[in-house]
Amino acid sequence: MTKLKAIGLALLCALFVSTAQIFQKLGGNNLPELTWPLLVGLLLYTLGWVALITALKEGALTVVFPIVATSYILAAIYAVVIFNEQISLLRWVGIALIFAGVAMVGVSRK
Repeated sequence: MTKLKAIGLALLCALFVSTAQIFQKLGGNNLPELTWPLLVGLLLYTLGWVALITALKEGALTVVFPIVATSYILAAIYAVVIFNEQISLLRWVGIALIFAGVAMVGVSRK
């Protein structure tokens, strides 16, 4: 597996996990009843785990795992768009730092 494939799988993991979090929040509103959003969230978490394990199989942990951290960025964007949540300036700064860290990992040569 090439480094590019490992990076792609890590991004896919982040997408699956952040989307799963949205479904878990939607389904959590009806607890203790097991609803379809909870099941979709569980499926997406499982797919994210498979993508992560596959990426880690040949990709470097120090490259793959910071990319998975982009799930926090995606979850924040989802929260604003879907749930109309307000995010403070300090949190946006934190999100920007996560993005900058992932970018630095991405451009590093080692």
